[in-house]
Amino acid sequence: MNVVVCGENRRADWEELIAQSADATSGHLWNWRDVVSSAYGFDPHYLLAQDSRGRPVAAAPFIFVRSLLYGSELSSMPYLDYGGICHTDVLDSAERAAADADLIAYARELASKLRAKRLHIRSLKQMQPPFEISTEKVAQHLALSPTIDEQMRRLPSERRNRLKRIEKLELGVDVSDATDPAALTDFCATYSENMRDLGSPTHGRRFFSNLVNRFRDRLSLIRVRSKGRVVAAGLAMNFRGSMMLPWSGATFEARPVYATNALYWRAIQLGIESGCHTFDFGRSSVGSGIFEFKRQWGPTPVQPYWSTLYLSPHASAPRERKSLQTISRLWRHMPLGMARAFGPGLRRGISN
Repeated sequence: MNVVVCGENRRADWEELIAQSADATSGHLWNWRDVVSSAYGFDPHYLLAQDSRGRPVAAAPFIFVRSLLYGSELSSMPYLDYGGICHTDVLDSAERAAADADLIAYARELASKLRAKRLHIRSLKQMQPPFEISTEKVAQHLALSPTIDEQMRRLPSERRNRLKRIEKLELGVDVSDATDPAALTDFCATYSENMRDLGSPTHGRRFFSNLVNRFRDRLSLIRVRSKGRVVAAGLAMNFRGSMMLPWSGATFEARPVYATNALYWRAIQLGIESGCHTFDFGRSSVGSGIFEFKRQWGPTPVQPYWSTLYLSPHASAPRERKSLQTISRLWRHMPLGMARAFGPGLRRGISN
């Protein structure tokens, strides 16, 4: 097969293939290249495999992430749960394997030319050696009922009781168009505060503005208020009948009023109202607090594979770098204004 790099002139080919690919994910959508390049200035390298007749049969989106602190990485896809290779549905297993081999060979050569230290792929499919595989992160998918009442009955009893207690607290919960400037401001403020408290630099307003401008038809913004103050917020995304909440946050005041529970329950309701069949809780580390919080809703674990090929003898995963661990400890004590000002500059180089 022949592999080419897609420019804007091949966008229609890319989007047609994605539409015909059952294993495509939200991370394969064309507009991600514009979101990341506009927000962070990184170069997209969207690879398309073509058969002998020149017909697109498989695709793999990559972004070249540059970082002086953590080393450069050709990543599919940075900042997202899923990327990797997708295929047109007409391919048989042998043809898929051939397309995969050609795309990976091209990506390896490209990464070497770019002098990237790592070739990194996040996918529901495990790559073969010499890739090193991490299964530390696990996604959790909840099957949605046709009605909200039925979904409530299907929830574990502990979660139902928690939601009943929330009703008595009279929290205000609303869903807004993601392009609403006031709603986006509330979300960015809540999200950045939460990420600071977790010890992680945050995406800034520019990233999220680019995101909502290019995916406005897929996005909704949810806010939870306690005593008039927004204490939890999330950006929900709909892709092929799966509702997900890739970016969410809650302030310290959210804990005693269970605002995070209210946020996720409204996102689940939104999924049912939108005709979705699945709610994707996204990735988290097994055994962590957020993993346990998601598990208590009764979802099914789904194993994504983080496959990394180290192209430099001294390359390592960013999460293993002591500098990142030190920054995380210090970041929790950073004044919020400074965290918001300097966070995006650091976040752009961290593909997780």
